[in-house]
Amino acid sequence: MPTEATFILAGLFIVAAGLGWLFARYSVRNHGEPPPPPVNADYLRGLNFVLNRQTDDALELFMRMAKVDDDTLETHFALGHLFRRRGEVERAIRVHQNLLARPNLNESQRHQALFSLAQDYLGAGLFDRAEKLFSELRGSPTLGQAALENLVDIYERESDWTKAIEAHRELEVMTGEKSSQVAHYYCELAERARLSGNLDLARQYLKSSVRSETGAFRGTLIRAAIAQEEEDFAQALRLYEQVLETDQRLMVEVLPQLVACYEATNRQQELERYLERLIAKGDDVKKNLAFAVIINGLTAPPIFRDCVEAFILQHDVIATLIDTVHFSELPQANREQAILRITRGLRQLALSSARYRCTSCGYSTQRLIWHCPSCKAWETIRPIQAFQFERLVA
Repeated sequence: MPTEATFILAGLFIVAAGLGWLFARYSVRNHGEPPPPPVNADYLRGLNFVLNRQTDDALELFMRMAKVDDDTLETHFALGHLFRRRGEVERAIRVHQNLLARPNLNESQRHQALFSLAQDYLGAGLFDRAEKLFSELRGSPTLGQAALENLVDIYERESDWTKAIEAHRELEVMTGEKSSQVAHYYCELAERARLSGNLDLARQYLKSSVRSETGAFRGTLIRAAIAQEEEDFAQALRLYEQVLETDQRLMVEVLPQLVACYEATNRQQELERYLERLIAKGDDVKKNLAFAVIINGLTAPPIFRDCVEAFILQHDVIATLIDTVHFSELPQANREQAILRITRGLRQLALSSARYRCTSCGYSTQRLIWHCPSCKAWETIRPIQAFQFERLVA
């Protein structure tokens, strides 16, 4: 919600616009020029209302003004903007609808009024009305790009990916710049088709996403899921392993599918060998693997237990909560039972906390999503690779 200072500054801006016009109107004139027509008394009273923060009175007075000309138009826009910033979109809508009803607006002024009204509708959540007005402005030489950008925002909110693609294509033609977002839209369409069972259509969308560049992780994961559903486990494994080779932060998402594919082909020993090769690349891989094992409640193969045990003994917080010396001396069966109990506790802690965070803005969520609802960035949400022990004492 705008602060008191915001309200005051916005009001002063409106008044400054009016005073600037008065100064220009009554300052230096060439000798012999006729005096300007008298200032509209309603206009001056309206400025006074704004200055005194009597916005209701200002609104009614500006709405009743018989004429809106170049001199007073900007003040109307500023007043409408003030209302929208304060969350009073109904009043902003009245201001801009009143402007559009005036017959003396030129094309540029009318486009500006349409754009402002569309922003009002957008702020009020009236997406269908906002879309209609922004669409009308697609061809505007001054506001076309901004209108298309707002249309993209609407289509993303409504998950209308086909229209989002069309709008972005228009933007690319207008700006001459390629957008990486189109690939994500195709991935959204591909995932929707996959979940509905139309795998051929999903593959078509994925081909388009590759041509549009980026969206690599998402597209690869969807292709792997399609291969897994079609029991092409060799292809699925190749794709899942490709993701892990590129970004091990996705271990939490990929590991259960990797295990399922190896088990479906009765190749558990090959899974262990693959994981050993992966772990050999660094300690971080082993930690990521242990974290993924705990979160997903996996118990086999034995390499999982070894990774989790090493994780427990090396973790600063967990190691202080257990007698590590006594723990290491426990018989194998007892140690495995202790590891299982600790793992269950850690899993419950993780599942009751935010599990994913946007690397761009910090937005947290319980599930993996590809479009951050806070900062609108794509493919920036990743698993939180840590246990939030502070929740235990909160």
